[in-house]
Amino acid sequence: MKTIYTNGTILTMDESMPEVQAICIENGTITAVGNANDLIKPEDSATIVDLQGKTLLPGFIDGHSHMTGVASSFQQADLSQARNFDDIIKILRTFKEENQLGPDTWIIGRSYDHNFLQEKSHPTRHILDQAVLENPILIAHVSNHMGVVNTKSLQLLTITEETKNPDGGIIGREEDGRTPNGYLEENAFFQAQNKVPMPTMEDMMRVVEKAMNVYARYGITTVQEGMMIPQVFQILGYAASMNKLKLDLVAYTDLTNSQNLKANYTEYEGQYHNHLKIGGYKIFLDGSPQGRTAWMLEPYQNAEDGYCGYPVLTDEKLHELITTSLSEQKQLLAHCNGDAAAEQYITQFEKVIKETGLDACRPVMIHAQLVQPKQLERMAALDMIASFFSAHVYHWGDIHIKNFGYERAKQISPAKSALKAGVVFDLHQDAPVIMPDMMETIWCTVNRQTKGGADLSGDECLSPYEALKAITINAAYAYFEEDKKGTLTPGKLADLVILDQNPLAVDPKDIRTIKVLETIKEGVSVFQA
Repeated sequence: MKTIYTNGTILTMDESMPEVQAICIENGTITAVGNANDLIKPEDSATIVDLQGKTLLPGFIDGHSHMTGVASSFQQADLSQARNFDDIIKILRTFKEENQLGPDTWIIGRSYDHNFLQEKSHPTRHILDQAVLENPILIAHVSNHMGVVNTKSLQLLTITEETKNPDGGIIGREEDGRTPNGYLEENAFFQAQNKVPMPTMEDMMRVVEKAMNVYARYGITTVQEGMMIPQVFQILGYAASMNKLKLDLVAYTDLTNSQNLKANYTEYEGQYHNHLKIGGYKIFLDGSPQGRTAWMLEPYQNAEDGYCGYPVLTDEKLHELITTSLSEQKQLLAHCNGDAAAEQYITQFEKVIKETGLDACRPVMIHAQLVQPKQLERMAALDMIASFFSAHVYHWGDIHIKNFGYERAKQISPAKSALKAGVVFDLHQDAPVIMPDMMETIWCTVNRQTKGGADLSGDECLSPYEALKAITINAAYAYFEEDKKGTLTPGKLADLVILDQNPLAVDPKDIRTIKVLETIKEGVSVFQA
């Protein structure tokens, strides 16, 4: 059955034919685009959809996020509105009461931000103990690179005075320098998270469906699972087998733990099966700029003893992991926020390619928050993609000014410099860090204003069209799917989004007010406002 959309603004994102009057889809595929008179034939029994002046584009593509994190957030206490330690205590107590949690059930909280707490610091185990003593508690910082546990959790996790800091991580200590105070940073926090018992599979399927609806609500038709460990694969594999994934999901395996997974996912390797595909590998090279753990070449503003953050991996280990990914011809995604982490990633990639002659396989620098112009030029030579979390400019731009000074802060997420250097880039929200609101991200990328009203535009603002390319055809390229997605071109999947206004026609300051009216995946409506 043919369906033809017409009588609106249809932006193809295909530069050979940027705007058309009508688009025809059939059996989940785009079959024709062009003039309405050419596509609409009286003898056809096509369904004609009147856009009524609205705007239709290719479905948006998520550059980087954690789908299971979004799903899990529905089972966690939301601390994002906490403004002091007392708020955190009250929210955790209320969460336990409302969910009728027994004394040994883990309580998980998410999205507190010490930058916006009155105390301007992370809570400790003593604060969490005031909320609940009999339940183990773990709360995650909004960056998900650090968090806090209570005394009972420390006992269950066997974190004691004798426990040493893991490589690439820190265990907070009390004034005696030995007793754990509950604060965990980077690998210390990740290790604790991975030991928390998982919910039942039935519960996870329920929230996976909710997560799919969240992405669809923002016009997204392809989603990422940005760090797949064995527990996460169990969820994704089961969700795929139960047909719970109504959007395409591309998962990236934790390369440091991949041997436990490889034998289990051959049917998903490089190809979709029930909307799930394994896209390659993921590693971490540093931490969070707003959490002051991103690895920098120059010290943080007002840092004691020249503190620059710190790396997660040694050069030798990174060299080994890159070699593994290229020898298997797998795409590698690396979390790099600081310019020192970016330098390490680029340098080791250059060395491995020079030594082996292997194809770089479109590696991605996730976040690339503080990558420098000269580094971007080297990335272009490697066909290394940048995935920018450009909404950082709005949500944490004021914190970046505090942490790095104004001159460095106005260079965060340097999308325009990447464009000039010839680096392909996409955009993301790192959900559940923030919601996967693509129109807000476009607004942030075009305007570069902070929450506090500071102007970080500099020379890095994109045009609305350049920003839209980043979440359509550029993102498709990053997934090796430019032949199937990213533009409204005959032969590609009918992944579409309908907006109430044209992002290219409104005042750029009003872009974030644009609403998603409908999201269509392979010709099937998966969200309607």
